[in-house]
Amino acid sequence: MQYCKRCQTVCEDHEHRCPNCKSNKLRKALEDDFVYLQRADVYTAGRLEALLTENEIDCRLEPYGKGRPAPLYDSEVMPTDKSVFVPFKDLADARDLAAALHREMEADAPEEEEFEDMPRRKRIIVQAVSAIAFILLVVLAVFAADAAAGWLKSLFGIG
Repeated sequence: MQYCKRCQTVCEDHEHRCPNCKSNKLRKALEDDFVYLQRADVYTAGRLEALLTENEIDCRLEPYGKGRPAPLYDSEVMPTDKSVFVPFKDLADARDLAAALHREMEADAPEEEEFEDMPRRKRIIVQAVSAIAFILLVVLAVFAADAAAGWLKSLFGIG
């Protein structure tokens, strides 16, 4: 396996450029190189760190993207996400533990409720009533603002 110094990922020996960051600064991975395992939210990263430590695998958590702001178009990335790094020699075991944790968390996750589709006629009626209620709310806000302005003018004797 080859190691990318720039993004700390590993790639296959036949690669000439890192598939992650496109850097050509690849070298043979050493046992003590900390390599990228995965991105995780704070909760998952904490659980993964505890699991790795429990199994005597050294790990390091860093802000995802090394503190650079996440791209605006990636709605999956949160500013609190962490990158998890482990020594190259423990990468296979760490991947197995991370996969087991992922399966456990999926099993523990509450099942999502299924919503029944609203009939088309009912949906149109609800949308129309909502639009009328919104327009009435805007009209009331305009009349209230006009009344408040008139009261302030009379209070200061303007107009």
